[in-house]
Amino acid sequence: MAEVKSTAGDVMDAAASSAGQSATRVADLLRGFLAVQQRRAEAYSKLRSGFSEYMANGGECAYQQLCGNVTAEFNDCSTQILEMVSLLSKPIFCRGDLANLLKDVQACERDKLQLVCFQ
Repeated sequence: MAEVKSTAGDVMDAAASSAGQSATRVADLLRGFLAVQQRRAEAYSKLRSGFSEYMANGGECAYQQLCGNVTAEFNDCSTQILEMVSLLSKPIFCRGDLANLLKDVQACERDKLQLVCFQ
């Protein structure tokens, strides 16, 4: 039976590899966050142009449908961000700082949406 020996170098290499993979996954999550923020910006743009169209030409039914679609888009974006916050908070990433930053952005987005909807 062969004896398996692990050296400190082997352990360090494995840890470095794991840390590198973790850093890559964090970067991927942050790129995903930026993509979600882009989707939110596009949803606001659709809402703004739809409202302008509604004010100019009427068409309440079309505007209500647009509002429903935009609401669903915002909900999906929020769900994705909350999943990212959850992942960043896990011990494998241990990035509570980034999780808190994303939570702060979520809170600002919520406040912005309330201002937009109730103006």
